Amino acid sequence: MRSTRPPELGDDPAALESIWAALEPDPGLAPPRIRAVMISSIDGTTTVDGRSGGLGTPTDRLVYDAMRARADLVLVGSGTALAEGYGPAGVSPVWADRRSGPAPVVVVLTRSLPDRLIQLCAGTGDRVRIAAAPDVGADRLAAARARGVTVHVLQPGPLGASIRCLAVHLGADEVDFEGGPQLLGTLLAGGAVDELVLTLAPEVIIGGDDSPLASGRAARVPMRVAAAFTCPRGGLYTRWVVGGGGER
Repeated sequence: MRSTRPPELGDDPAALESIWAALEPDPGLAPPRIRAVMISSIDGTTTVDGRSGGLGTPTDRLVYDAMRARADLVLVGSGTALAEGYGPAGVSPVWADRRSGPAPVVVVLTRSLPDRLIQLCAGTGDRVRIAAAPDVGADRLAAARARGVTVHVLQPGPLGASIRCLAVHLGADEVDFEGGPQLLGTLLAGGAVDELVLTLAPEVIIGGDDSPLASGRAARVPMRVAAAFTCPRGGLYTRWVVGGGGER
């Protein structure tokens, strides 16, 4: 009987090449491609003590760094950016030879543009920017810009369409969305995510954070698995095409 177990990949050169190939976007997807990168435990928990980093494995870090090395733009919600202490993106030395040009720009999505977020982005030399909701007050925009923060104001209308317009404006073919769960749920329900790159950490969290993979109003989002592999230390690493193909 043929085994259905996914291939096991380590961190040797051949395995790194296989991981890179497994993360190639589906050829049917037209740019800008929005690809969500998430991690959860087997039971669906996405944070431990408020941070996703508590679930990570060395192979998950390889996947996360590879997705950043591929991306033109890193997109993250303000809650995740503040909880995880986001700063400018870098390119891991493991993947540096596969990328030409500078590291991707980080863009933080916000509905209110609080002072804490302005502080987080100030002094980053345009490498961490803000994308504000269209109804954010002019005083908040002025406060951020006075600190040298680049603020893009999203177009009115569905969030997914506004993000795609921003990606086009910034010349991004590939957008790496890194959370959080509520924003992922909104984007998935709105058809704004093209692929989900999901790590399943090799553990079950009992009595932990109430942090499902995607939250929001109930919706069913069909997906097709495009790649899967595991590693000697455990965990399952998957890439899913939303909707089963390249249609939008």
